[in-house]
Amino acid sequence: MNTWIFIAGIIGLFTTLVHIVGGQLDPVRPFLKSDFPDIPKATLLGCWHMVSVTLLISGLVLTYVGWFNLSSFQSIVIGISLSFIIFSLVFIAVGWYFFKFQTFIKLPQWVLLLPIGVLGLIGVM
Repeated sequence: MNTWIFIAGIIGLFTTLVHIVGGQLDPVRPFLKSDFPDIPKATLLGCWHMVSVTLLISGLVLTYVGWFNLSSFQSIVIGISLSFIIFSLVFIAVGWYFFKFQTFIKLPQWVLLLPIGVLGLIGVM
């Protein structure tokens, strides 16, 4: 077992649950009930579910690779890990644009995304 990658996967699966449950309650439902036209709503909902699938597949892959310590998947783990680090930086940058120092509280998604990427990279070293 590669504990680092396995833990990254477990955090990824947890993040998937938080995204699907918490995200539907907080940003998605209010947006879908808004007066925006249907095309932006449908686009957001499609993107939202694409992110859900990405989180789920990434979490499953990291958990599987970590559990069985599959060094042949090292490139995939690096790719997933770098993606999650970049995802966290995107949330910090977007949050900084809107909220400055409050971004770390108002858009806390980076708190779950960054450890997935960092733990995955530690696991392949």
